[in-house]
Amino acid sequence: MVRIGSLVPLIWITLIGTLISTLMIHTAANTPASALVAVADELAPPTEETSTPGDSRSAPAPRWCDLPLVRPSIPQVQSTTLAIRSDLDRIWLHRLQSMGLEPAPPASEVDLIRRLHYTLTGLPPSPEQVESYLADDTPDRWQRLVDRLLQDEQFGVHWARHWLDLVRWAETDSYERDRLKPGAWRYRDWVIDSFNADMPYDQFLTMQLAGDELDDETIDHHIATGFLHLGIRDDEPADPVQAVYDDFDGMLDTTCRTMLGISIGCARCHDHKGDPIPTRDYYRLLTFFEGLKPYKSGGGNGISTNNFVRTLPVDLGRSNYQATVQQWKTERSERLSEVNNLLTEVKERWGEDVLQQARSSLWRGQLLHLPFSGEESALKEDRDSSRGPGRHGEGLVLDENDRLLIDRPVQDDFSISLWFRTDRQGAGGNTDLRWFRGTGLVDGEIGGVVNDFGVSLVGEHVCVGTGNPEVFIHGPQGMANGQWHHVVFTRHRKSGEIVLWIDGSRVSSGSGGKQALDAPEQLSIGRMLPDHQTLQGSLDEIRFWDRVLDASEVLDLAIDGGALPAHQQLVEERLGTAEALRLNAAVTRLGQLSPPTREEVQVLSAQELPTPAMGHVRVRGTASVKGEAVTPGFPQILGGQEATIVPPSDGQSSGRRLALASWITSPDNPRTSRVIANRIWQHVFGRAIVESPNDFGKLGLLPHDQQLLDLFATEIEAQQWSIKSAIRLLVSSSMFRMSNQFDEESNRVDPENNHLWRFRSRRLSAEEVRDSVLAVNGSLNRSLGGPGVYPPMPSEVLATASRPGQAWGRSSPEDAARRSLFIHVKRSLLHPLLLAFDMADTDSPCPVRFNTIQPTQALTLLNSDFIGKQARLLAQKMSRRETTLSRQIEQILYLISQHPPDAQRVERNLAFVESLKTEHQLDENQALEIFCLMAFNLNEFIHID
Repeated sequence: MVRIGSLVPLIWITLIGTLISTLMIHTAANTPASALVAVADELAPPTEETSTPGDSRSAPAPRWCDLPLVRPSIPQVQSTTLAIRSDLDRIWLHRLQSMGLEPAPPASEVDLIRRLHYTLTGLPPSPEQVESYLADDTPDRWQRLVDRLLQDEQFGVHWARHWLDLVRWAETDSYERDRLKPGAWRYRDWVIDSFNADMPYDQFLTMQLAGDELDDETIDHHIATGFLHLGIRDDEPADPVQAVYDDFDGMLDTTCRTMLGISIGCARCHDHKGDPIPTRDYYRLLTFFEGLKPYKSGGGNGISTNNFVRTLPVDLGRSNYQATVQQWKTERSERLSEVNNLLTEVKERWGEDVLQQARSSLWRGQLLHLPFSGEESALKEDRDSSRGPGRHGEGLVLDENDRLLIDRPVQDDFSISLWFRTDRQGAGGNTDLRWFRGTGLVDGEIGGVVNDFGVSLVGEHVCVGTGNPEVFIHGPQGMANGQWHHVVFTRHRKSGEIVLWIDGSRVSSGSGGKQALDAPEQLSIGRMLPDHQTLQGSLDEIRFWDRVLDASEVLDLAIDGGALPAHQQLVEERLGTAEALRLNAAVTRLGQLSPPTREEVQVLSAQELPTPAMGHVRVRGTASVKGEAVTPGFPQILGGQEATIVPPSDGQSSGRRLALASWITSPDNPRTSRVIANRIWQHVFGRAIVESPNDFGKLGLLPHDQQLLDLFATEIEAQQWSIKSAIRLLVSSSMFRMSNQFDEESNRVDPENNHLWRFRSRRLSAEEVRDSVLAVNGSLNRSLGGPGVYPPMPSEVLATASRPGQAWGRSSPEDAARRSLFIHVKRSLLHPLLLAFDMADTDSPCPVRFNTIQPTQALTLLNSDFIGKQARLLAQKMSRRETTLSRQIEQILYLISQHPPDAQRVERNLAFVESLKTEHQLDENQALEIFCLMAFNLNEFIHID
């Protein structure tokens, strides 16, 4: 029997043997072997004298990427074949010359224009743009083109795609139900806007990790933290606690790989096998995220959406809303005083018989009145409540465990009116504005999706809602101010409409179910029906109607409990026409004064528990098995310091994630700059300097040129972390302007072009293929932002869904033609064209898209309904625009390749189209359509030189 341990020496012998063979080959070819020797040193197994990777008892020697970032010295170089435009060119050229490599000559102007457009925007240039550039003979035309494309809003769309690959971008949770992540698309839009605004990279990272913990919050601060909630989530796991820690692990792993180039996941169960990262260091880092509310906190197949979704005003932190509210309150108080003064005079002149007559229409349909001025026979339970000053005489005073119950008086059409006063916020805070999360006023909540309803105070908001489906609406903030407020909640069964009125003004409405709301047999007064969350305050004059009150009736109740005359004729008889008109005008002015409103939206956002628990090592990665206690801190590989944590003043979070973000973006942390420099290089030149962009550790690869990487990283820091400035520096270099011309000798020395002696050709990405097809025929919709769109999905693909008819939405043709980044990303149903061309994995960070070459790609470009339709549209466009077949073919080739075709090529393709007509009996339009289909399959269309 062979033991597992005995295999390890065989593995090392194989690896070292391979390296020796490679060294011999390259030495024979006069290739410097220093880099390969360094690789051999890195791969060598630990000896007895050296510490094991995860040994926390010894201080590991710093790896190259953890050494302080220092700007390298710049060599003096000369070249007779290319211009030296920057220090990056000097470092690069010096390396080539030291290896005996010659850089390729400059690329043609048209190749450069096309290359730059795709690099910066992911879209091809139009023939007009190409001709405009070629006609410009000013010396700064290249820089002006670079600046124009960097300012194009399509730049943000293209470069956001690179970032979204890293953070597991998708809009659903995966697993069986593949639930929608509410408002996830707002995170995608925030990333686009951040790139377009050239947000400094350190701020970009900080907002995603801890935007909610920063001062001067805006809604963007919360949207950015959606980064933490993009992972896959099982809504019905066998072990819910383990599932929550899997979610935390996804946050930590994505953060470390994306921002620091550290693959730390191995240390979740055991000390890292490659880098000196003990398990204890993993769990010290995990504590930065453990304070977040879990995505699942109950049984069944439910998700605790309120733990990671907030309802926030879109102008949060950007408007003077509170000042507007105060102005409204002042003006309303003045108008209310005017009405009350006139009403006092009415009361003095009228007798009780007239008052009763005036009230008669208002009381029509009233089923129950609780004035709390004596013994209320309707009460089925009264536990410890007391009476005190009310809005009108005596009222109900509640505290602690008081509880009152009544039989449910309504279920179809209804109106509920009440007065309340409290100076304490209700349960639930000001973010999760669902009525059953709050403190009860009049409540009939029944657990689950049932036919229930209720009125509550959530934070400082009055909230009302109905169940099945669950619909919630709420009023403005500031209701827990110690003053009396009047609330009316109406429901119209036939339409399902629910309306909330506060202090006589209609503040919100919504559309709920149309069934009888008969789930609760009783209603709870001043407390939630499930016997929790009692109001700490007073209630008075609770009334129920079996009809929907109108605006004038609601206003009457809000002004003086229904004592306002309802009939103009009665007023005129007692006061005279002039006084009646004065009173009527005052009431009208009061009714016309509506409270200020704010548009509110749902966003994925970080939310923390009030007090994060002590962190522990989870033995072998098992969440339920606690080991050593740990506190937030940083790995020994990067200093091993304890974290300095300052909780935010609002008390809503711990400040842990902000401490982590501050450490990651600190000038003393050399990894962050190197990692982003490597990524930008990768997306400009096709391959990174470190070809394992998510792993700078021992299990990753060494840099092809560390000096070049370090110089670029220092330039990024010097430019105040400006991504656009970093990209501008690269695309302005001679490296970027090289052709891809092949050279036999250079290929012998550096066959993989690791040192960039010629520009690397590449195939278009999945999104670039689809977007370019749309752009070429002129149907691309370049609008930005908004919910994901649903281009037509093949019926064969939809048939794979559990519910094909409900699996995919439907967008208008205009929306379906938007850029691919805006296609709805449903993990269980990805777009087949994008999949065919190697779109990013949505379940884990994807630092590099590995381009495959498969027959299905050619079949997709030939046979898919989408490509066929676009080929038809392109043929029709050319038929309308050009009068001759020869000219149509010329323009199609120009649009496809962005290179003006020569006459010989046009003639050759004209002969091909003519053969389609004669040999296959096609008319000219049909033949041109097939030619367009062929053109979309040309290498020069889907490749960039």
